[in-house]
Amino acid sequence: MYLSLYEWHKQGVKSAAKSFPRRDVKGQTLTGALVVSGLLLVGLGERASWASSSGPAVETGEAPAGAGAWPRACSVRRAVCVHATPGTAPAITLAALDSAERALEVVTGALRAPSPDAAPDGAWHVYLVDAVDGGVRVLATDRDPRAYFDRASSLALVDRSTPPGCSLDLALARAVARGTLWRTSPAVDEGSALAQTEALARLSTTCSPWQDDAAAFQSRPERAVVDPVSPAFDRGASLFFGWLDATFGATPGTFLEGTWALSPTRTPPGAWRWAATPTPFDVLRVSLRDALWLGSTLEDVLARFAVDRASMAPPPRVAWRVPWPARARRLAAPEPVAPTGASFVRVDLAGAPPGARLHVQAEWEDYGRMRWIVAKLDASGRVLARIPAVALDRSTEAAITVENLEGTAQVLVAGVNVGSTEQEFDPDQGDWEPHGWLLTLGAE
Repeated sequence: MYLSLYEWHKQGVKSAAKSFPRRDVKGQTLTGALVVSGLLLVGLGERASWASSSGPAVETGEAPAGAGAWPRACSVRRAVCVHATPGTAPAITLAALDSAERALEVVTGALRAPSPDAAPDGAWHVYLVDAVDGGVRVLATDRDPRAYFDRASSLALVDRSTPPGCSLDLALARAVARGTLWRTSPAVDEGSALAQTEALARLSTTCSPWQDDAAAFQSRPERAVVDPVSPAFDRGASLFFGWLDATFGATPGTFLEGTWALSPTRTPPGAWRWAATPTPFDVLRVSLRDALWLGSTLEDVLARFAVDRASMAPPPRVAWRVPWPARARRLAAPEPVAPTGASFVRVDLAGAPPGARLHVQAEWEDYGRMRWIVAKLDASGRVLARIPAVALDRSTEAAITVENLEGTAQVLVAGVNVGSTEQEFDPDQGDWEPHGWLLTLGAE
């Protein structure tokens, strides 16, 4: 069954899925979960995608005008050529080619991802041009009409002002990773595509000049984790996909590549939009079932990420930071929370009497489903304990009393919007309904 789904036209992809060996997570075994559940989703996606094409717009690009006459340098080791805008210093062209070779060697070698689909001449082409937003952009050029599943070739536009060295290495790693995604799963929404390929690019290079991207993501934790508000936000969202890969992947990159391999789509010829399903979140929703404990779901994974996210650098913006509430306080959300987003409240325990207890009560708007977790933190910010505030299904309130606070410097209250009561999170929707909340804190 596996080979019937991934024959020669998907040849670079099947090794990624094969790389998921047995892995124990909190006593539960995640043995081939992505493979099995992903294959089920392929069938579901195949039936759904022929009936509905509401995914990202099908857009193709082409090489810059006159690029056929530009100076170029082609690798003798990898099927890649770099074309430079006239006037570009030859040293810059050669440096870009070196960076492209290194990126291809790591992404397709150590990380075992398929290479980007080449042009008809057998090479993948990179163009050094001016004024590329974000430094690099990868365009789909053609759909493969022979493939059973959606597949696209691509080319890369790289800003020729990118300094050689770390910055250029990262730019070409981003380009190769995005080219790989165009080949394996071109229907992925733009927000997820930027975040996932950024996570893979960062695995392929030691360069990490990305504090602005991480800050953009962490400064708006209430937004959906794949909200395409800006390229910087979505590159910063690689924190989420990198965390998934590190937490559930057997080896670096395999979880990312597995979600691509297991979300192929079939878009009708001539359609204006890619097929809508399956999305990366469809794969996650099924593949991460029971991943944390028996009966756990993607919602529990999102809640776990929210608490871990609070200790990442830079830390996420907190909605409220308050002292020990000797008298009860009621806090309102300064910004509503979109599906997959989170709000954070920190309570400093300085001044709390010995044996004190903290009562936490959360309320939120109808049609939203939220998970609330209380985490005890020590003085260094390390998580000492995580305690979920249990709520009934479709309820709009949850409460918990936190005891045994000795040795705790802060209490972190994280509220995660895990989706609507009406539908599951769809990254292609784009306009997600956020929900507000009220939090009551009181000493006991």
